Amino acid sequence: MEGDIMEEIVLVKRAIKGDREAFENLIDMYSDRLYREAYLKCKHEDDAKEIIHETIYKAYRSIGTLREPKYFKTWISRILINVSNDYISKVGMVDLQHAEEAFIKEAIIDDKIEIKIDLFNAIDELEDKYKDAIILRYIEDLKIEEVSKILDRPINTIKTHLRKAIRDMKNLLKEGYENE
Repeated sequence: MEGDIMEEIVLVKRAIKGDREAFENLIDMYSDRLYREAYLKCKHEDDAKEIIHETIYKAYRSIGTLREPKYFKTWISRILINVSNDYISKVGMVDLQHAEEAFIKEAIIDDKIEIKIDLFNAIDELEDKYKDAIILRYIEDLKIEEVSKILDRPINTIKTHLRKAIRDMKNLLKEGYENE
């Protein structure tokens, strides 16, 4: 684990100095994570890919501004969230039916697909600030401190966002089951 961290820091330092191959290696390391985050934000494969391309472009152009190599993951996640929010604002919402079908195909392996769909829909209903916190904390399994850095908000604000998001999701899920 520590060797991986040291290897990543070395790659980041090389990328900061302009080493394109090092940057490409870093992107390879984080590509699955970036895709998951983008897909959860927009729920459409093509839009997620567009968001990732824009994120990589912006990261490559500004890698020289990264002061602390150990915060690369936080830094690139923040870029992705900003790109996602800008993209969704400009393009508008995506074809939800297509997105739900894609999600169902991915989740079909699970025995409790109904629960996953309900949870996915509940996350989708949240305000962006709550959605970002939930995705990073529970889907990406980041610590609250990391979520705080990525979203550039105080830890207590993140905790409040998470509490409110969970409360809202419980209400949404409860309403969904009462309507059945």
